[in-house]
Amino acid sequence: MSKNRVRLNICGCECVIGSEDSESYVRSLGEQVEKAIEDITGKNERVSITMAAIITALRFCDEAQKAAGGADNLRSQIKDYLEDASHARMEAEEAKREVERLKQEIQTLRGRLAENEGREKDKPLEEPRVQKPIAAGSPVQRPQAGSYSRVAQDAPTAEQEDFINFFEKKNDEL
Repeated sequence: MSKNRVRLNICGCECVIGSEDSESYVRSLGEQVEKAIEDITGKNERVSITMAAIITALRFCDEAQKAAGGADNLRSQIKDYLEDASHARMEAEEAKREVERLKQEIQTLRGRLAENEGREKDKPLEEPRVQKPIAAGSPVQRPQAGSYSRVAQDAPTAEQEDFINFFEKKNDEL
């Protein structure tokens, strides 16, 4: 880009500025500086143009520093947001893979279930067991008075044991 030479008159001081920026942009900057200096001299007549220029330069430098700090802060936040978005994207992809795996597992299980149901239909039905009635006159063992008999079963569960032990303890105490 070619350098533009712009002649500015700021508070009676003429200067020539060489810049790659457009002439209108450089002129608008000159107008901002002149307005800032005039604001300072208008508030206090004892301030010289030089002092007003220094104060204006300090103010603009302060604004530039704060803007640069804000820009750095925004860059840092954007970087954090991009990292978070990347992590979220990876988690979403992982979740999609898990969903697909689970869908495949469901299809496999449904296939197995259908196979098993087909086998069950092909099996002949078992005859239900019917308990034979006790023939008249056959000896039946009766428990003795005051004792409890247990029905024969594989192994009582913990709840059944607790229930039975509760009653046995009561009888022992009597």
